[in-house]
Amino acid sequence: MVPRALRHALAFALLLVAALSYFRHGPPDFAPLPEAPPAVSTPAMLDPNTATREQLESLPGVGPTLAQRIVEARPYARVDELRRVRGIGERTLARFRDRLRLAADAGVARGPAGS
Repeated sequence: MVPRALRHALAFALLLVAALSYFRHGPPDFAPLPEAPPAVSTPAMLDPNTATREQLESLPGVGPTLAQRIVEARPYARVDELRRVRGIGERTLARFRDRLRLAADAGVARGPAGS
């Protein structure tokens, strides 16, 4: 069996080697912080009366079939009228309502009343 004093001396030597190695090489390198994600641009507003099928497909939850149904059910006087399209309920419409604007909603100037 190894005498107790020798074990303590070996443990101290090992600790000393580890400490010197740490100070010589410095603390472990940390991975650099990832770059900030690019700024997300605001999605373009769409008019369901004039948007193409491809533009409508960019809306969340709208695929090719639903986009075609939206095109076929035109015209719309209000955004809420999209609920008459089969496959668009209140929850689906709520997902992309903020990306839709009709020309009248966007404040497009129209001629004087009665003309």
